[in-house]
Amino acid sequence: MTDTGNITEAELIALHSGEPSAMGDADLQRRIAADPEAQALLAEWRRQDGLLADLFGPVAVEPIPDRLRDVLRRADRVWPDRTFRRAAIACALVLSGLMGWWLGKSSTPDLAAVMLASAAQQAHATYVVEVVHPIEVAASDSKHLTTWLSKRVDRSLNLPDFFSFGFNLLGGRVVPSDKGPAALLMYEDDKGRRITLFIENGGNQESAMLYTAGDQTGTFSWVDEGLGCALTGDLPRDALRDIAMSAYEQLI
Repeated sequence: MTDTGNITEAELIALHSGEPSAMGDADLQRRIAADPEAQALLAEWRRQDGLLADLFGPVAVEPIPDRLRDVLRRADRVWPDRTFRRAAIACALVLSGLMGWWLGKSSTPDLAAVMLASAAQQAHATYVVEVVHPIEVAASDSKHLTTWLSKRVDRSLNLPDFFSFGFNLLGGRVVPSDKGPAALLMYEDDKGRRITLFIENGGNQESAMLYTAGDQTGTFSWVDEGLGCALTGDLPRDALRDIAMSAYEQLI
């Protein structure tokens, strides 16, 4: 990256990192305020930070796997010197991550699932509160609903049945997504609680199932065989996961 106007890259990085010397530099703050390009760059860095937090935040709180605990214990015995021990631990973690990626078993959330969850939560929040027009086509016309949504999403779709979980299909509608038109199916139980299933054409992407907590709701999202799906609702996480697994099994 090149310097921006009369502001150096080092100054921008220091300010973005929250270094006290930069945060308290009135002259730097004045120059930033007068430099739209620098402001845009800092905003973009903050946006990227947010995406990374969504992507890797859940991993940071996961317990250390037993296989890595064994590595740490062996490192203490073999390399009592702290410098060598740190090097051994770093190598073990890197190799473990590479093996997880190579075998397709890494638990790191995929960016595709993160972005999918965000779109699904926005659609859910927009339409779940609707009283008169929560859907465009009712479940009573299921044949037309299936044909219409399949055509718009450009994938042959099934309409998952969640009756065993106490939820009945109300119907569906077409909503926008960054992949083009997406389908939004809405379900309701006898208590008036609603959940939505967001379905988009995911192209050739694949991702593991990811849980994302919103302000009032949770979302399980995944991309499999080119179909991106996200189930959103104000339910306990375990209950929502069971319905998401049922959706996955019915859609594949």
